[in-house]
Amino acid sequence: MDSAKTSSYKDYYSILGVSNDATTVEIQEAFQELYNRVGPHVNFGGHDAEAVMKAYQDVSEAYAVLIDPQKRKEYDLVVAPHLQKTHLRELWGKLTGSESKPDSKNMPDDTVIDCEVTLREAIKGTTHKVRIDENIQCRNCLSLKPVQRMQCTNCRGIGHTHHTRFEVFLMEAGLSDRMQIRKQNVGKFDIRTGKYSDLVVIVKLKPHQYFSVIGRDITCTVPVSILEAILGSEIEVPTPTGKVIMRIQPLTQSGRVYRLKGMGLAGADLLATIEVVVPKQINAEELELFRKLKTVSTWKNPREEILARLKESNESPTAST
Repeated sequence: MDSAKTSSYKDYYSILGVSNDATTVEIQEAFQELYNRVGPHVNFGGHDAEAVMKAYQDVSEAYAVLIDPQKRKEYDLVVAPHLQKTHLRELWGKLTGSESKPDSKNMPDDTVIDCEVTLREAIKGTTHKVRIDENIQCRNCLSLKPVQRMQCTNCRGIGHTHHTRFEVFLMEAGLSDRMQIRKQNVGKFDIRTGKYSDLVVIVKLKPHQYFSVIGRDITCTVPVSILEAILGSEIEVPTPTGKVIMRIQPLTQSGRVYRLKGMGLAGADLLATIEVVVPKQINAEELELFRKLKTVSTWKNPREEILARLKESNESPTAST
C-alpha cells in the first residue's frame, strides 16, 4: 500500500471517541454529543476558527463513514490496519473546557438547567435569563481565623452565605431539542473547590398546537380545496416564523408531502403534508357544474384497481349492497 496514502488515513473511531465495535446507536450518540458541544452553532470566542472548522469537518467525515454499514465495512478492511492516530478528542476538550484533568476532584460539577423554548425561538434564536441560587464564601470573614469567624453577623460563623443572581444567556439561531449549550465559569460557585462551575443549558422544545417535530424536521398538515388540488395553486402556508407562499402542482393528491428547505430546526426542513378537503356545502350552481363535469369526465373509477386485484386473486366479493 502506498505509504503516502496511508499516512493520510484518520482514526475515525478515535475521532468520535468510540470503540471499534461500537453499535450504530453509540456512534449516533457520540456524534450528537460532539455536535451539541462544539457544532457550528457554538461560539468558541478566541479559539482558532480555522482549526475548529477543520476539526468539525473531520468529525462529520468520521460519522458519515461509520454510520453507513457498507462504508464502515470497507473502512475496517482497508483502512483500519494503517490508521493514523488522532488527538481530535483532546482538541475538542480544549475548545469546550471539558478535557480530562489530572486532578478532576478539584473541578466543580456542571450546573445543568433545562430551558424551554418555542419553535420560533429555536429557529430564530433568543435570549433567556437564568436564575442561579448558590452559596458563596462570606467576604466579611474570609480572611479571619476560624475562632473569629464565629462572631460574623453576616454568615453566623458558617463561612458562606446564600446568594441569588441572574445570568443572561444568548441562545443563537439553529437550536434543536435536547441540544446542550455550555457557558464556562458562570454556573454555581462550588465552595469545595473555590471555583465557579460551567453553566450547561439543555434546550427543551415546547409542544406546539399545530406543528410537530420529527428529528429536526418540522411537520404540519396543510388543507387545500378540491379546485386548488386539481388546478394547482400558490397557497399561504404557516411556519413557526410566519407565513410563506408555497406552489402546489396540478393534480396534487392527499398525502403528498412538500418540503420547504431550511425552515425546520437547525437548518433542517419543514414537511407540509397535503390534505384535500371536500366542501361540506355547495350552492345550486356549483352542484349543477359538478353534475355536468360528471357527464363529460374521463376520470377513472378510483376503486377499479382494487377490484381488479381482488378478482385476480379470486377474492372478489359476490354479495351486493
